[in-house]
Amino acid sequence: MRVSRNEMIAALSRAYEGAGHHIGDYEDAAQLVTWSHMCGLGGFDRIALPPVGPKGGATPRLVFENDDIAVIDAGGADVCEHGSLAAHLAFSKAQKAGFAIVELSSCRYPDLILRSLSLVAQQGIFISAYWTDQTGSHGASFESGAIFPHYWRVEKTNVGRECSTVTIMCTTQPALLADAVTHQAEQPEVKRLEVSATQLEANYNLSLEKGIAVLPDQWDALNAAAWPILVASDQQSRAGAGPG
Repeated sequence: MRVSRNEMIAALSRAYEGAGHHIGDYEDAAQLVTWSHMCGLGGFDRIALPPVGPKGGATPRLVFENDDIAVIDAGGADVCEHGSLAAHLAFSKAQKAGFAIVELSSCRYPDLILRSLSLVAQQGIFISAYWTDQTGSHGASFESGAIFPHYWRVEKTNVGRECSTVTIMCTTQPALLADAVTHQAEQPEVKRLEVSATQLEANYNLSLEKGIAVLPDQWDALNAAAWPILVASDQQSRAGAGPG
């Protein structure tokens, strides 16, 4: 079956709210998952159904910070809880220092941070990120002003960790970012999967035009996850449901 972008965002938002995520966080989660899935990077396929409740503390813990570096401990939370904060902190530091690195440690679903990075890149700055999760090593790099990144993945075995560290690099000087990304990607002995920004954009536009492909069982599970936020109807609620 296929669903529209708006249907997917609404269903995910309800499901994350039903899992106990706070207002703002569940809306971000819905946007992040939908965007990644439409780009062909499997956002919807990556999350647990029903979505897992929030694991992080009320606020992220700042482990270290100076003018151009920061380390944030997410405490096992989803990227949707603190990823936007990390991306905008990198942006703020890079504007002042020219180059910044922000690490978001102990977070789940690190690949879903890409939409947050896209929103930063669209403000006219170069930004990149890399991380390692259960499927291998990943990286994504946005040109200044770009909506979609160049993405790469190196598959690895024995990387079965639930939580990961996302390293974000942000700069006003493209040469610095290119050098850093190239260094991270230097693994000539293994095969790399690369997807261009052009291809990700084409995937996104196709999903926008044709709808997002979802297995019926997955769609049913997603909608079932929203039940905790639905109010059971009774005689009083039904009486007040229509126009007065």
